[in-house]
Amino acid sequence: MCDFQLDTIWHAAENAMEFVLTNLTQEPLSGFRMFYGSLTRTASPSDCEGAILLRRQANYHEYGPPDGFILPPGGQWRFTERHLTRAALHSNDGPKSAGLIVGDDGAVRPVQCADLQGAQSEAPALSDIGQAAVVPWPAEIEVGGWRSDRLFHIGLDQVVSVEERRTAATVTALAHRLFPLMPSPFVMTAAEGVPQLHCNSDAGLGQNSYDIRFSGQGIRLGYGPGSGLLYGLITLAQLLHGASSDEGFAFPHEGRIADTPAFGWRGAHLDVSRQFYPLDDVLRFVDIMAWHKLNRFHWHLTDDEGWRLEIDAFPALTRIGGHTGLDYPILPQLGDDPNGHGGFYSQAQARQVVAHAAQLGVEVMPEIDIPSHCACVLAALPHLVDPEEPESYWSVQGFANNALNPGIPATLEFIRAVLQEACAIFPFEVIHIGGDEVAEGAWLASPQAQALMQREGLADTAALQGYLLGQVQEELTRLGRITGGWEEAAQAGGVKPANALLFAWTLREQTAQLARAGYDVVSTPGQTYYLDMAQGPDWYEPGASWAGHMDPETTHHYDALGYDPVLAERLVGVQACIWSEHLTSKARFNHMVFPRLTAIAEAGWTSQARKDFRRFAKIARLMPKL
Repeated sequence: MCDFQLDTIWHAAENAMEFVLTNLTQEPLSGFRMFYGSLTRTASPSDCEGAILLRRQANYHEYGPPDGFILPPGGQWRFTERHLTRAALHSNDGPKSAGLIVGDDGAVRPVQCADLQGAQSEAPALSDIGQAAVVPWPAEIEVGGWRSDRLFHIGLDQVVSVEERRTAATVTALAHRLFPLMPSPFVMTAAEGVPQLHCNSDAGLGQNSYDIRFSGQGIRLGYGPGSGLLYGLITLAQLLHGASSDEGFAFPHEGRIADTPAFGWRGAHLDVSRQFYPLDDVLRFVDIMAWHKLNRFHWHLTDDEGWRLEIDAFPALTRIGGHTGLDYPILPQLGDDPNGHGGFYSQAQARQVVAHAAQLGVEVMPEIDIPSHCACVLAALPHLVDPEEPESYWSVQGFANNALNPGIPATLEFIRAVLQEACAIFPFEVIHIGGDEVAEGAWLASPQAQALMQREGLADTAALQGYLLGQVQEELTRLGRITGGWEEAAQAGGVKPANALLFAWTLREQTAQLARAGYDVVSTPGQTYYLDMAQGPDWYEPGASWAGHMDPETTHHYDALGYDPVLAERLVGVQACIWSEHLTSKARFNHMVFPRLTAIAEAGWTSQARKDFRRFAKIARLMPKL
């Protein structure tokens, strides 16, 4: 999001363009000039009120404020230019880009440009027919009348705080990234006839809750602590997006939306090991999550096929373990390039994702998958391999001897070093350590593992994993973090219930079993929430089928909570899992992920009693894709 927003209004009767620059920072601004590019150009000589034209070349315009002008936090600089070469006929005839030149060194600060507004004079006609395009569906919605026109903007009234303006600008920027042709949902200064939005913090509303009241006098948004303001503004932006479509949706003229999420954890997992996603795709995926009001990004950064996070202590992890190929230890696996593929995220890029997500109400939970799913690690760091251990076990995915060996002292040293760097990058309280799919019989042929078993009285593979994961949990507790893991992490007393969060990927019964054992649990069952599952049995329907077939209605209908009282106490939320073995193109990704991701977003927010698949399916068509 930019720290400044430029709104422009076309006044046809005067053949004039009004400019309003809003300072969205907490600091005053002085000694600046603003430039913009516009096809509606200033003619010579300038006839401007409130600013001075400094220079112009073709579509480039540069204006300065009056001498001594200071733009305070949340303040606005207004000026109007009346001598123009042509009349504006479309919204794109206003500024397309803008910036500020600040200070003696001429540093440029970007400015977010809203669409050119046309001044309105007639009140909108009203209708009794309309539908609200909101996903997830709100807890309460009552509409007494609809606008029959296409509403494109909402203006912020003059008492809106700087923070409220910044959040509105954040949602506007989000909408522009997801829907480049969508008009700016929120303008800091609105043309005549555009409804005005008043915001107020309301301690009486619950965490992440909001309450929107629509009337002929404008819109009032009350919001609770957390992300209540953000979610209320996203709902308004969704309503605008729907009302501007040709799908039969409209914007409320009278009514109320009162809303609060059903679960605190509403997650989406993305496997970037089997297929590497460029940074821009990851950032867009976070944007898509935010538009769905999802708030936990489970970033699956490591697996057998590739290590995707830069670790300073072990550069070979990304130099060797971050690639597959005919000349690499991990041969080409799944993808559209027969020569293999590779890539990783630098620590700076990972921090960029964290910062981007934070302004959208999304926390990033990294997953460093141990002790299994580590073929790429062992290929890059051979000192973690017992040289006397023969090829003796195979993972379900077909990798031989792919698990970090608890009997090798360097294993725990490696894990501790990686977790320390991960904690420095990711501030979220939960660090996910995997703990799943250790092959039966793993390590039993390793002399070093056998020595550990005799020394500690460990009976089998599960006990070896439990021994290692217990130490890993102690390390994360020392680092001030909660240990996340798949359901198998609880085996043999490995990850203890205290200070843990487990992810149940089998059906509700397993989720309840973990809850009864005292674990806080996230529901992410393969049979309904794994988006790599095929949507039907057809031969050419892409996806996996080990958990069955899963059409969007099945996903939408599934109730993670059910009627088990222990889940009411311990189930913290739901999560979609996007495993990437089959997602070898963006077309496959979009086909398989949507609208099922949208259905899971609704499951995390909307009570079971308020779900309606026919309504959902119509609105889901408006949602963004990768």
